[in-house]
Amino acid sequence: MDAHRLPQMWRTRWQAWWDARTPRRDHQVLTQRNLYILPSKAGWGFGVVFLVLLLASINEQVNLGYALSFLLAGAAGAALYQTHGNLHGVQMRLGSVRSVHAGEAVQLPITLINGHRQRGRYGLQITAGHKAPEGTLTGPGSPRDAELPPGGETSVTLEVATAQRGWLNLPPLLIETRYPLGVFRAWAYWRPESRVLVWPALDLQAPTLPASGQSSDAGQHTHHIRRLDAQAVDLREYRRGDPLSAVAWRKSSVSMAAGGMPVSREWPQGKSTDLLLDFDHTPGLQGLDAEHRLSRLASWLLEAEQQASGQGPLYGLRLPGVTLEAGRGPQHLRHCLDQLATWQRTP
Repeated sequence: MDAHRLPQMWRTRWQAWWDARTPRRDHQVLTQRNLYILPSKAGWGFGVVFLVLLLASINEQVNLGYALSFLLAGAAGAALYQTHGNLHGVQMRLGSVRSVHAGEAVQLPITLINGHRQRGRYGLQITAGHKAPEGTLTGPGSPRDAELPPGGETSVTLEVATAQRGWLNLPPLLIETRYPLGVFRAWAYWRPESRVLVWPALDLQAPTLPASGQSSDAGQHTHHIRRLDAQAVDLREYRRGDPLSAVAWRKSSVSMAAGGMPVSREWPQGKSTDLLLDFDHTPGLQGLDAEHRLSRLASWLLEAEQQASGQGPLYGLRLPGVTLEAGRGPQHLRHCLDQLATWQRTP
């Protein structure tokens, strides 16, 4: 076997062993299987002082030196037990993670639970994105301090930086403690199973949202604004995202009794046209690369939702291979942003 292949082979085996010991899960219980403990820097210095004191006592035959040496050794042994026990049995649970735009920080709500009803947990620190054996991932972030009363729980929020759109695997989390004396450091890694969808970054230089009814520059493509049905002057079929105040309840009951759909009132601002943001033909996108277009569309979608919530025109989205009908509301906006985050240009 080639010599240069040996490091890669051992690295692969180490990675497989580490993944087996730390499977991805959203709820983690700290046990002796996933807890590690070693002397801290202060602990190594403590050990050197202990050895010097013990050797001096043996050489000079000083009984008080023996007593002090054994007292320090006993204190270190008790600290070893308490430091490990300060983390043993702690439960960590990941809350709901919300999507953000690239460049913003993902908020990770973590709940720490103390299952021991008589012993508190003190001096805990939890960090997101710490350097794990598989390599440095996103971070590391700022550590968060936490303390748990007996049988209680607490919540901390960690931040994970994002750089690009798409699905993001959450980085490993590190929880550690040096309580009570600081001579030992106990720690554990936790790899959450959940992923978070990162939307395209917002374009801070985006121009004003194109007006409804505007067509493409080339004039050879279909209009990117879809006109409303001419028969729906005052009332139209209910669309997902319509506010409850726009539903004509009396007319809807008659329509549904006849086997039809609920109907909504058509606002004066929406009688002319709906806004369709087209990846290829909307003015203001020509000359931009794909990622910049997605960023500008993300900014326009937020502006379009703000206008639609104020009884403005509905808005839709068209990407190569994907078309979303016009609508309004938080669910419709999220659906459009999700399409921007996961869209890939096919050859």
